[in-house]
Amino acid sequence: MNKLPTELSASDFWEVVFRNKVKLIVLPLVIMTLAVGVTLYFPRTYRSEARLFLQVGHESVGIDPTATTGQTISLMQSGRDEEVKSAIEVLGSRGVLSQVVEELGPDYVLRGGPKSDQTPNPITATIKQGISSVIGVLKRIDPVGDHEQAVIEIEEGLKIEAVRSSTVLVVTYDTKSAEGAKGVLDALVDVYQREHLRIHRNANSGDFFADQQGQLKTRLDEAQNALMDAKNRMGIASVEGRRSTLENQIQSIELDSFQTEQSLATSLARMKDLEEQLDEMPERLVASVTSKPNEGADLMRDQLYERQIKLLDLKSRYTDSNPLVQAVSAQVEEAKKVVDAQSVDRKESTDDANPLHRELTLDFKKEQSQVAGLESRLETLTEQRKIILADLEQLNRNEVVLDRLAREEHLARDKFMQYANNLEQARMDKALEDQKVSGVSVAQAATLAQKPVKPSKPLCLLGGFMLAGAVAVGSVVASEKLNTRIRGDVEAEETLELPVLATIPDSPIHGRTLNY
Repeated sequence: MNKLPTELSASDFWEVVFRNKVKLIVLPLVIMTLAVGVTLYFPRTYRSEARLFLQVGHESVGIDPTATTGQTISLMQSGRDEEVKSAIEVLGSRGVLSQVVEELGPDYVLRGGPKSDQTPNPITATIKQGISSVIGVLKRIDPVGDHEQAVIEIEEGLKIEAVRSSTVLVVTYDTKSAEGAKGVLDALVDVYQREHLRIHRNANSGDFFADQQGQLKTRLDEAQNALMDAKNRMGIASVEGRRSTLENQIQSIELDSFQTEQSLATSLARMKDLEEQLDEMPERLVASVTSKPNEGADLMRDQLYERQIKLLDLKSRYTDSNPLVQAVSAQVEEAKKVVDAQSVDRKESTDDANPLHRELTLDFKKEQSQVAGLESRLETLTEQRKIILADLEQLNRNEVVLDRLAREEHLARDKFMQYANNLEQARMDKALEDQKVSGVSVAQAATLAQKPVKPSKPLCLLGGFMLAGAVAVGSVVASEKLNTRIRGDVEAEETLELPVLATIPDSPIHGRTLNY
């Protein structure tokens, strides 16, 4: 095999170029012709772009009403990045793409847009027909329906990206016509907005909460009626108010009892003191003393004189031992003693009630009456305290019953209000869905770009030029490598490993001479 020299002189280089002039001219020309043909007649691909802004809406911060009906656990709130990822997944899901195909029709998607009335370029049509034939042969290996093929077509041409550090989604779709790309992308945005509302709402939550609210309303009414009947039966408007009233009454009775006991002790002490004073003080006092003759003494003295005279008369007639004399003598002695005991004058005194004694007696009676009243009041207060304590004990028993009924009423009210709020939230969700109020805003509608994105003319020409140069150089190098002819004395010595004695110029004359 021939080898290229490690160092080429200018004459050797131009010799190689001249020797391969056909390859260096024809191959680049053919490749550039193909590149120009691809640039001019290869089927165009058009791109439409839309931008969706995921704003913080009801779907972002709201919770499905059914999520709060039972026991709940704390969940860490995910960031907007998770919301963006979820939106990308839904937007590119086969369910959404399938709905787009159903709206537009498989033919619209596979054709790349609406039917065109323009006469297609024959060359372009031929190229498209050839490509379609090849693709059709490949598809017949694993045949699929038009609907599925249309979904696959959208999947291949659809691209969804999220702008960094934002909630803007950039959605692009490439197809065979600008109108087709815009139409598919518009349909995709509309379907996604509907699906975004649907997946963030439970369709059956409204009926569920309406039924539950009716049942809870009945339970709440029953609990309220039971609580009202119990209060009416017990005669209590408020347990705390009734308790406060009874406690105030007990405090008032205890204070009144304490004051009554103090007053009673004071009155008893005064009664004792008054009684002692009355015992020491006379009830009556002498008002005046008058001296008068003692008529009684004078009468007794006259009688004494009469007996003395009678005694003298008897002694004159009888002896001293005579019983009659002795009897009269004894009477005289007795009368004499009595008369001697009597004063000549008699003092008459007049007395009157002691005013101090009378005043003390009145005070004593007053204190006695007051003590009786205080003792009666103390007994009444004691009975009242017993009654109030009994009422308080009954209130405590009633409080347990009322507390149970109030707790049942409170629980029924809380559940009723919770389900009422959930029903209102479900109603708002339904209204938002009906009005198509969504947190997805179309920041940029699908564009209608008349300039194709494929093939790129500069890239095709540049690629053709580079490929032409590479093929030309490669063909020359390969040709020189594969050519076994020996050219030149140096190559002959290297190949045959023999010395060259002489060289014959390459010309037709010398060639004929050598042939002979």
